[in-house]
Amino acid sequence: MTQTVTFKETLKILIGEVIVLALMFCVFFLFDRFDLTVVWGGLLGAAANLIYFLMICFSVNSAVREQDEKRQKLSLSISYYLRFAVLGILIAIGLKLDFFNNIAVIIPVFATRPIITVAEGLRKGVKE
Repeated sequence: MTQTVTFKETLKILIGEVIVLALMFCVFFLFDRFDLTVVWGGLLGAAANLIYFLMICFSVNSAVREQDEKRQKLSLSISYYLRFAVLGILIAIGLKLDFFNNIAVIIPVFATRPIITVAEGLRKGVKE
């Protein structure tokens, strides 16, 4: 059951990231700034965001299965720091190397909350 929910939520984030990337690429193209670094930066940012989201899903699923409350909290705390370390490393790589456009790396990372908000709004709209 939880794996199905994890898959569905990750799929929503993936679809949202594809839409964000398409919009971002269009904006870069309109301002005549589109090049290969934008593509690679966007892909790195989207991949980092998806990895971060999957790590959240797996850590919460793991903590829910744990019986001891202290172990749940410890598991979530470790996961929190690990997630931010992985995300930070991937963003740092994207910002440091000239192979990636800095703005294109950052935009997909900040897209998670708007994607979830839009997905929830669409879900509520379908139910009503």
